[in-house]
Amino acid sequence: MTRSFTKHHYSVCFVLLIYFVSILPWCKVLPKSRRKYMIYGMPKVWYRSRRNQVVILVVIVFSILYYVSLNNTLREPNLDLTRSSSGGVTQPNVAKLPVKDDPPYNQDDRQSVAEYIEKRLEDSLREDKNSGCEIPKLDPFAPEVTKFDKDLPKIVCYGVDWVKCYLDECKVVPEILRTTRDIICTYNDIVYESDAKYTIGPSIEIRGADVYPLIKSDHVKVKCTGTHENSILPSKWLGHGIGFRSTVHPKSPPAGRENTYDILFLGFDSTAKNGFIRRMPKSYKVVNELLGATVLNSYNIVGDGTPAALFPFLTGKTELELPDVRKKTKNNYSLDNMPFIFYRLKDDGYRTAYFEDMPWIGTFQYRFKGFVRQPADHYLRAFYLEESQNGMKWGSKSKRYCVGDTPQFELMLNITDQFFKLDGKKFGFTFIADITHDDFNMIPTADDALAAFLTDFMEKGRGKNTMLLLFGDHGPRYAYVRDTLQGKFEERLPLMAIRLPDDLVRERPEAQKNLERNAEVLTTPHDIHATILDVMDMRKEWNPYKVKGADLTRGLTLLEPISSNRSCSEAGIEPHWCSCLSWEEVEKSDPMFTKTGKALVDFINSLTDEARSKCVPRTLQSVQWSMRKRPNNGVLTFVAAKDMDGYVGKFGKQLNTDREDYTVKVTVNPNNGVYEGSLIYYKAADRFEIDSRDISRINA
Repeated sequence: MTRSFTKHHYSVCFVLLIYFVSILPWCKVLPKSRRKYMIYGMPKVWYRSRRNQVVILVVIVFSILYYVSLNNTLREPNLDLTRSSSGGVTQPNVAKLPVKDDPPYNQDDRQSVAEYIEKRLEDSLREDKNSGCEIPKLDPFAPEVTKFDKDLPKIVCYGVDWVKCYLDECKVVPEILRTTRDIICTYNDIVYESDAKYTIGPSIEIRGADVYPLIKSDHVKVKCTGTHENSILPSKWLGHGIGFRSTVHPKSPPAGRENTYDILFLGFDSTAKNGFIRRMPKSYKVVNELLGATVLNSYNIVGDGTPAALFPFLTGKTELELPDVRKKTKNNYSLDNMPFIFYRLKDDGYRTAYFEDMPWIGTFQYRFKGFVRQPADHYLRAFYLEESQNGMKWGSKSKRYCVGDTPQFELMLNITDQFFKLDGKKFGFTFIADITHDDFNMIPTADDALAAFLTDFMEKGRGKNTMLLLFGDHGPRYAYVRDTLQGKFEERLPLMAIRLPDDLVRERPEAQKNLERNAEVLTTPHDIHATILDVMDMRKEWNPYKVKGADLTRGLTLLEPISSNRSCSEAGIEPHWCSCLSWEEVEKSDPMFTKTGKALVDFINSLTDEARSKCVPRTLQSVQWSMRKRPNNGVLTFVAAKDMDGYVGKFGKQLNTDREDYTVKVTVNPNNGVYEGSLIYYKAADRFEIDSRDISRINA
């Protein structure tokens, strides 16, 4: 549920409730004969009372202030139709372009859509094959996007949880044991049946400091009673616990594969690389300085929404290449029919975990039928469905981001940390959405906790044999951000930071060098899948798929050199998702042809102003050429997904941009000097921005 939906409805209901509660007693005591004399639901006699007039005024003022306070919160919807917390989205207003009456595909036929997309990639490949990719260099602190940043209060969760679980044990915390006597806690296992169903196990009573062992489930519902030392009245506490049942025993690894590397995916919804740099400074510093992770600067999404990232990560395929498991499709398939890496790794002796919050809009449940059997050994869906009352908690302003006395994002980090304390080989996938899905301004509240988690990761020596991938599924998708060019790019350029295991770097030093080099080359989620298979020595599991006409597979390992000539089409990226820039020649008849040349010469002269007695000013002799850099039309005209599945884009009026990038080559007098330079032109201010480091003299 987006904030606009939730808060408007709650506020209206609240005002009506107060109104009816205030008039109900008076309506009941009045005889029917006198109710016709009521004014706006209140009898005249009651209405004329000075005291009751004050009551009416207070109620009205309070209701108005409450409603206004709700509107002070940012209410732009997240435009991820594939995973919307409102079950829908308000499309931004755009000028519609003429379109054909019949699209070249049947949107109700997945095969038709898949063939359409394949044809688009094939056509694009004819134009951009081996052309390379230049990703725009975006300033994380550009006013175009920082104007949307807000400093929100940190999440604070009140109270004290009586019971905490750690690994396979749950027990009353020492603080409560010291201050409360006669403690009796009743535990009920939260038992996963399927993604659509869970059951509550029988009640088991535990007294005092005794331990409740996790055997049947990783999750419990707990109710405790006791008497506080400063009270004669009994106290009670209701809550939930989460740990790891002791009955999970991974298979023995095949011979020779006992010591393959652990993998940890740690993701945040709607997190662009630039957004992470801007809003998570402590964590970004740890990523760079302590972890020494490689941040991919040309990492590009391949489709709309969260599934377009997670399906390639975990299967090496797009949604359209997998069995159709959408809820609206009548078949017997479920996500159990998918080639998820979890299943392959279980056979290889790995212990697996899939942790995702916000289950009511789960990546694999919102549009899809979900799993019939839990995909990983440790899986949080049943826990969060029970704890959040199937998402009802999201309507509570005070408890929305908390699980008991702990912020939900912190709980996710804690349980991930515990998972890597378990024995055996481990593959963990943690995806945190609650603080970023609806409003990216919430993410700074997690900066300290994430920085501490990453620091602890290194201090505990996990970097020795664990590959860490810190990622965003995509950048912010809010309408107000998408209305800027930088916002469009940030949506397409999410965070992806990779740290290879120390032991792997020692064994394959060239792998680290290739990873660092590939940080500047166009990469995608398909490459991430190929890379983790490479790290785990499972290259035979690679997806051999190639875009028709391409020379290389769509997914490439980052541990080997990837050509800088790789284009979006070769990587399986449709034009409207492609962040690569293209150059167009500025015609001589265009006023900018001469204007860029003159601006470059004027700037060169400004550098020698102080030495004018020794340096003759240059004068423009001719402009040899001027080139304008621009995003492709697909990016500039893309509005949102055309369908709830996010398969095909919807396009509208081209976005007007204030900034233009140019490169110009000029000949100047005296001495026929030839210079090349890069310039940024701001149309609204009619000014150029030039850096002396971007100017070169071509001839001696």
